[in-house]
Amino acid sequence: MQLIGMINKTGEWISSSYYMKNLPQWVNHFNARKLVDSFYRQGWNTLYPPDTYKQSTADEKNYEIKPFGLSAKGFPYDFKKFEGANYNPILATPFGNTLTTEFAKSSIINESLGIDSITDFLAISYSSTDYIGHSFGTNAIEIEDTYLRLDQELGDLFNFLDSKAGKNQWLLFLSADHGAAQAPAYMKENKIPAGHFTKEVLIEQLNQDLSKQFGKEDMVIGIINYQVVLNLPLIKLISKVKLSEVNGWIIDFLTQQEAIERAFALDDLAGTPLAPKIKGMVANGYYPNRSGQIQIILKPQWIDEYSSGGTKHGVWNPYDSRIPLLWYGWQIKNGTLNREINITDIAPTLASLLSIQVPNGSVGTVISELIK
Repeated sequence: MQLIGMINKTGEWISSSYYMKNLPQWVNHFNARKLVDSFYRQGWNTLYPPDTYKQSTADEKNYEIKPFGLSAKGFPYDFKKFEGANYNPILATPFGNTLTTEFAKSSIINESLGIDSITDFLAISYSSTDYIGHSFGTNAIEIEDTYLRLDQELGDLFNFLDSKAGKNQWLLFLSADHGAAQAPAYMKENKIPAGHFTKEVLIEQLNQDLSKQFGKEDMVIGIINYQVVLNLPLIKLISKVKLSEVNGWIIDFLTQQEAIERAFALDDLAGTPLAPKIKGMVANGYYPNRSGQIQIILKPQWIDEYSSGGTKHGVWNPYDSRIPLLWYGWQIKNGTLNREINITDIAPTLASLLSIQVPNGSVGTVISELIK
């Protein structure tokens, strides 16, 4: 069963007709509890006294996005106005994680997970950390408070798993989809080079200059995931002009932009002088039938689009690409591993622990050091 949340419209959990025509009755009962409204009624204050949050900046900074409205001026947050009316703000609070934990526990009970000899797999996505980090930045009291609360959430979930499956009878791996950069405005406050650029402005300027150079409008379709996507059918219509010529012109333009460190044609990746680590990352993300034609690499701490708020993602830099991986429970020994591993190593490691065949698209290797 695959379930996703449509929090912003109803505050309820839903699924897709691909998986089922009707929700299980236990999901309807869960939705009827209206937990989001109860979270709204209690509001959000810090878990501990604000002066103990030593890893945070001042409560309110002018570069923070305001997901709760312009009138929200920091702690404590009053959410009563959202009750029964707007369920989107819950995503940018730690109570989105609480809602997820409660739903996970209900899933375990009502789907009878972990009670027999057949392995069950439950994927839980704590997404509120992402919403809060993007809105307030990595140095905000809001994000520090969120992780303090998430630590309690996880402890509650682990105790619940002990009671249902038994101690040492369940296995957890915990990771993330990306790391986080400090807000560029925060970096500038501390005299570290950083900034924003808006890709829509760049696309408009590119198309204007390309039209003058090659006589065709709208040659650039967009910039997606730091890749320039060109209108290839249109370019083929331009007589005596090769794609490599268009690419070269665009690359020259891009490398003159303040935010951009490198730009190169993806079909010439093998011949592009790059550090092996960066080249490998670009190659792993390149799929000719879907990728763009030119790869952009931003300068460190430069962020695409946002003029306020926190981090983005999709860059090679360690602050974004280096993420934690925690293993805990059944068949896992104590220890810390400092060598570099990849997110693709999770699947074959799980397969090894379960003595089953690795997935047919697996490219990772088993993390043998963590297995008893």
